Amino acid sequence: MTNRRTQPQQQPEPPDTEAIERAVGELRRRLKQAASPREAEAARRSLGSDVPVYGVKAAETHRIGLELVRRLRSAPPALSLDIADALFTTGNLEEGLVGAQVLGAMARHIGGGDFARFDKWAGALTNAQTADGLAMSGIAKALAVKPSLAAQLAVWAKSPQPWRRRAAVSSFVPLVREGRFLTDALTVAEVVMADAHEEVQRGVGTLLLEASRMQSARVVEFLQTWKDKAPRLVLQIAATKLAPEDRSAVLGS
Repeated sequence: MTNRRTQPQQQPEPPDTEAIERAVGELRRRLKQAASPREAEAARRSLGSDVPVYGVKAAETHRIGLELVRRLRSAPPALSLDIADALFTTGNLEEGLVGAQVLGAMARHIGGGDFARFDKWAGALTNAQTADGLAMSGIAKALAVKPSLAAQLAVWAKSPQPWRRRAAVSSFVPLVREGRFLTDALTVAEVVMADAHEEVQRGVGTLLLEASRMQSARVVEFLQTWKDKAPRLVLQIAATKLAPEDRSAVLGS
């Protein structure tokens, strides 16, 4: 019998810590320059005083993020993921939003194997905006490649952390807009239909609204089973785009 030598597995390249620190350091410098105490106070009133913020307007944060994205166009995808890692794990509002921009720009490189990294990032979420950014720019892409990840999102929907629950439902939004993954989305939505947290209610309501654009009959059927149990906010958002008669049937008016 011929002996076959086992080929050693190729080890991944270590993170380029110098490049990561340089890119993240420059981004933070730009955000600090653009920060306004008035904007910071408004953000804290809206999000809560425990959410780290610079106080940069959303449009300016987006513009600064685009500059980073442009610089990363010729960089290896691994470097972009490492930079996004540094941004999402701080819990900072503006850094998380830029992290979502970085993820969105490298969408074609995201696979199901990246979910473990996203799972870690979800533990650092502090607000609905960054939860949605991570969900729609990253997790949705991984889910599209590996549909079995829907089972993991069903677990997220039971998490005691509201931002993980919000991310779980928001991850399906880009997919149901295309008429995909509705069965999985409704399975996850069912877990949080009676959620007590307002931002989770807004998230599941938005998911059902987007799903109703292409598959309204199934959404109406689902909502009618919940019309006497779900919070009013969920039903109102979910019914926004329904035909008048369906909206009345769901809302009871």
